Amino acid sequence: MSADRRSSLLLADRELRRLLRQGTFAQVLDHCLNAHGLSLKRLQQQLAARGVRISRAALSYWRNGRSRPERDESLRTVRALEDLFGLPESTLVSLLGPPRPRGRSAEPGSVDRKRMWPAHDSLLTSLAAPADDRLRYLTIHEHVRVDADRRLAEVRTRLVVEAQRDHVDCCLVYQWVEESELPQLVEPRFCRLGRIRRDEVAGATVCELILDQRLAARERAVVDYTWRFPAGPELTSYHRRFTRSARELVLQVGFGGTAPVHCVPYQQRTPTATPRQGSPLWIGMSNTAHLVVEDVRPGIVGLSWEWD
Repeated sequence: MSADRRSSLLLADRELRRLLRQGTFAQVLDHCLNAHGLSLKRLQQQLAARGVRISRAALSYWRNGRSRPERDESLRTVRALEDLFGLPESTLVSLLGPPRPRGRSAEPGSVDRKRMWPAHDSLLTSLAAPADDRLRYLTIHEHVRVDADRRLAEVRTRLVVEAQRDHVDCCLVYQWVEESELPQLVEPRFCRLGRIRRDEVAGATVCELILDQRLAARERAVVDYTWRFPAGPELTSYHRRFTRSARELVLQVGFGGTAPVHCVPYQQRTPTATPRQGSPLWIGMSNTAHLVVEDVRPGIVGLSWEWD
């Protein structure tokens, strides 16, 4: 295709020009497929006619942002896509940026989800759960209510999340109890409840929350939900688990009856690691303990208290 013909096609497609300025590789690929009326099967065939072999699964992953081309043979495919779609040379290649780190170093300090939530492993498998690096948790605001009988009654949570790739439309939330019946997730806001998996013996629950909108990379969303707990044993601690870093955690524990005599924050790397305690917290007239942590590292952050 001549350079003049390529320029004419580009000028005629306003949305494509916008995506090339502000969008991602996945968004541009998706737009070009739709604009040319191509299915992944037909695209695969046209690439094969140019001597380029690639699976439909790989093309699908590129299209939805689950992965991106980085190897030499993949970049050859991208250049063939530029020619097929009539785009100027390096138009798509320039959207890829530098190669991402691979393996364990892809996100320094992260903790494997199965290690952080060992009781939930079979539930995640049954859900065919996607990787948990699709969303970054920017802010977590959690309010825990302990009733007058010193039992956990409910946990209200607000999450501010940011998509780390395109086409993210859900998130998974977890709950674990040691000596009581499983809780119920209620009052989802800015999302709806999707699939639920429970394991009564392990005390584990996983719920899927479907976001109000499908997110592109770097887009953000707010999610609210509440866990309601049946009557259980006397509660002496509560924590939040992080497989990846977060910008801020606000943890409040409100006591419905007499306040504890002593309350301290703690952190630990994994559920089996030794906790590291911080300085005691003040519990004011509201009978509420507040903990604010910025730049949360992967691991566990919580509060523990003594009643008498």
